[in-house]
Amino acid sequence: MTTPTFDTHAAVRDLRSAGIEEPGAESIVEVVSAATSPLVTRDVLTTELGAVDAGLRADMSRLRADMYRALWIQGAGIVAVIGGIIGVSEVIG
Repeated sequence: MTTPTFDTHAAVRDLRSAGIEEPGAESIVEVVSAATSPLVTRDVLTTELGAVDAGLRADMSRLRADMYRALWIQGAGIVAVIGGIIGVSEVIG
């Protein structure tokens, strides 16, 4: 998809044919050009959102991996503590 361009010469010509003097027509075209220049096109927005989405997906994958790793470490710790408790209870009992 191509970005539509604002033909300033055609706009001035159209305003002049509508009865607006040259300086006024040029001023109107400058204001419209300045007001519309920071607008984002659909392609740019789609590209930027795609990059953000990919970054978030990568961050979530890393977070998920970190959580599973922490779960395994906690599980191993619980098993070790229970094993220690059983060992101590056999020695005592």
